[in-house]
Amino acid sequence: MFYKSIKMKKITAYLSILGIVLTGCFLTGCEKNEARPLDFETEWKRSAQNPVFRDVIPHANYEVASDGQVFYDDHGGLSMIYSGDIEGRSSIKLARGSSWTDWEPYQALLFKEGPSGLDLHKETAFYRKSPTGKHQIYYIGYEDEDTYQAQIFLAEADALSGPYTQQQQPIIPRGKIADKPVYCITSPSVVEHDGLLYIVFIGWDAAPDEVSKTWIMGAISSDEGYTWSDFQVVDTPIGMEGQLTKKAEGNFIAVRTGIYKDKEAIYYATADHPFGPWQTNELPILVQKGPPYEKHEIIAPQITIDPSTTKEYLYYTGADYQSGWWMMLAGK
Repeated sequence: MFYKSIKMKKITAYLSILGIVLTGCFLTGCEKNEARPLDFETEWKRSAQNPVFRDVIPHANYEVASDGQVFYDDHGGLSMIYSGDIEGRSSIKLARGSSWTDWEPYQALLFKEGPSGLDLHKETAFYRKSPTGKHQIYYIGYEDEDTYQAQIFLAEADALSGPYTQQQQPIIPRGKIADKPVYCITSPSVVEHDGLLYIVFIGWDAAPDEVSKTWIMGAISSDEGYTWSDFQVVDTPIGMEGQLTKKAEGNFIAVRTGIYKDKEAIYYATADHPFGPWQTNELPILVQKGPPYEKHEIIAPQITIDPSTTKEYLYYTGADYQSGWWMMLAGK
């Protein structure tokens, strides 16, 4: 199954790049990964309702809801796009929220192979409403799980619920990018700044089980995201499926998964420009708690801001490889 193979390969590869020695205990969640008190104070607290969203795979005794992005829809309601399961493949799905903690699956958005024939599997989607009224979903797609040749694709619709039209080809293909040999791409985030669109993503130099180097990369678009130029290596801290959020004041928040001691942790940074320079908190805002819902991972963090209160909500993915992937919530 995708969620037990590719995602585990990705986190293993990522931690290896960071120079972390991966032990059997780390990957299987034995004693040292159990919950224990932190040795520092953090303002961020988990919701008592966690997991706040589950998506059950019928007849499989498994749950998959990962890589979520939460936003307000055209009617002022809460919506979430996320990576979920359709017939054993990672696909892009939509959930509706009646509150920050109460969510229900709504419908599948992107699950069929697009006209390129290169995106049978889809994940790490990022939603944007364009000034022209188009609902845009940027996502990575790949043909098969073994080669994992992921590239960035774009789909558009006149309504959030679709139907979506998938572009003929990837808008950012794998290959040489910013003079780097990019084998695959993950984790796109797209934001507007001073009349232009900025995208940040992660480039990998090989498949997840063979990777030796990754780069955080960026590019700029002047035509609503259809074409991109000025590719460059940037220091935007979104590593391991983090996301970028624009604040009402015009500045930016980046969250990422990193390591604190022997655990995964979520780190927080701010900047006035999508490409930085960034002010990064030295200590994480959240550290992996352990079983039952954070036994193996806490990844794919994202910040949503309530415009009426300016309160920030941190959504992220927790995982137990034997049971599933869940959307989790924390706040200050």
